[in-house]
Amino acid sequence: MAIIVIVDDDPTIQLIAGELLKAEGHAIVSAGDGVEALKLLATVPADLVVLDMLMPNMDGLETIIEMRRTHPETRILAISSGGPMGPHDLLRTAKLFGADDTLVKPLTFSTFGAAVERLLSGADRAHSPFAESG
Repeated sequence: MAIIVIVDDDPTIQLIAGELLKAEGHAIVSAGDGVEALKLLATVPADLVVLDMLMPNMDGLETIIEMRRTHPETRILAISSGGPMGPHDLLRTAKLFGADDTLVKPLTFSTFGAAVERLLSGADRAHSPFAESG
């Protein structure tokens, strides 16, 4: 079981993603924006953060920057449906800033579940810019 924080300003995404991950045996905590997420991370030892890129108060990029500074070992799955940049450009930028993986919304269960399990298993750790070199 992993502790996963879902950060999205859309309560429907929080609910659906949370239910899917609970069904897989994970503990879920939700936040509505980056400010709330960072407050949670100060008290909850999260294994993974599923992070929407477009939110009020503190967007996904700002949240990634702060998370990499304060919680460098926490895995980040950035998600987005677009915005002015389009989802692919925004998610590419998220990877550059330190997201471990990205997905375009709407999320499908199989793709979402596979990405979560891959990140939790550490299978992609060697490809992360934050991986330790041996």
